[in-house]
Amino acid sequence: MVVWLVIASYRNDHEVMRILEDVQASCPQLFDRILVVDSEGTGTVSKTIKNRGWDKVLYQSYSHNLGSGANLCERLRIAAEQGADYAYAVNHDGHVDPKVVSALLKAAESNGNIGAAYPLGYFTRTKRFNITGTRELPWPAKLITAAPEVPFMEAFWSSSNGALYSMDPVKAGIVPWGALWMAWEDLEYGWRLADHGYRQIIVCGAIFKDDYEYTLTKLGRVIQKPAWRTYYNIRNLILAIRHSRNRPQFYLVCIYRVILECIMILVARKEKWKRFRMLWAGATDGIKGIEGECPSVGER
Repeated sequence: MVVWLVIASYRNDHEVMRILEDVQASCPQLFDRILVVDSEGTGTVSKTIKNRGWDKVLYQSYSHNLGSGANLCERLRIAAEQGADYAYAVNHDGHVDPKVVSALLKAAESNGNIGAAYPLGYFTRTKRFNITGTRELPWPAKLITAAPEVPFMEAFWSSSNGALYSMDPVKAGIVPWGALWMAWEDLEYGWRLADHGYRQIIVCGAIFKDDYEYTLTKLGRVIQKPAWRTYYNIRNLILAIRHSRNRPQFYLVCIYRVILECIMILVARKEKWKRFRMLWAGATDGIKGIEGECPSVGER
């Protein structure tokens, strides 16, 4: 069994070095290879890898910003092409817990036809466990106060940050859709894994702590991301549905989420008018089928 650690970066030198140093210090034998996929890299990480003699760490930088979708696609593709059986994926702000990785590997090996094994996400700011991906429809987050008392739960998707992906689908040509650029690439990939008969499970004993961007508002704890992310959140949800779930009930849930986001902007979010512009632009571009990065988003 060949296991790779695959790390996403966008000029996040300090964060990537933290992950690499932690792995070298705490679990140097856990992974057969480590891959860092960067965009517009500064050269700092590659020089440090060479200077420290970390022969099993590979660094790949691209001259343009891949976005999270194409970055995930490249990480899995490279790992699969070079012989990996599994790839443990983390973002630059993630972390590696050897116990979590071992639990995911054990679950993946003991359950047949696995496409992905996900940890049970624990949002430290809300003190809630995340089981959103157990539902196929893209409803808002489903958070619970206590971990389920079962070994694992069947899922349709979950966050790629901390996910263990099997390379079997990748070797069969089933890869994340890079055209989404930023947001929902893990949802859309999970849908297609399910379509091709691959199982996905949330391993309840593998708890992945995530300091997600929740803040306390009048409506309770609300996700607070930059205003420009509003564009990609709605556009990519529409694109993902068009690409993999072109059915009325999925569009109805999308409409519900647009209405809910309008309410959240009015009541709980900052930069209200900018967010409304982003929401409108994202919805119209999603309907038009516009993919990839939209450089003009920040100017709207």
